[in-house]
Amino acid sequence: MPDRFEGSPFPGSPDEKRRGLSQDLLRAVTGHDTGAQSPVVARTRRAIRVADESRREQGERDRRTFGISLFTGGALFVLLAPALWASVDDLIGGEHFGDLPTQVALISSLLMMSVVAALAVFWRSRSGRDGFRQDH
Repeated sequence: MPDRFEGSPFPGSPDEKRRGLSQDLLRAVTGHDTGAQSPVVARTRRAIRVADESRREQGERDRRTFGISLFTGGALFVLLAPALWASVDDLIGGEHFGDLPTQVALISSLLMMSVVAALAVFWRSRSGRDGFRQDH
């Protein structure tokens, strides 16, 4: 029985195309045609490498931002905790909001939080002008 990919009396027929396709596939599978796809492989590897580098850089930026915000929140808590504790202790002890020590502690706490907020806004606007920052 003859092979149906053996040939066709008409050049360009579907049988002829299938035969060429099967020979190309056979060469690619056996490794005889490895140089034919090297530009595509090089572009694909380059695209994957660039995507991986940008993903790693984004992860580093995210970790750095999370660390800075965690440190800032912890420092703010450490700075404000004694003043808030004293104010709550005074209020529980029978003093009122109108008493001088309670007012000073609460106003100083609010002032400290507003200074931290102003520094955060200043730092954020300054990082927006940074030439190394990428938002894509």
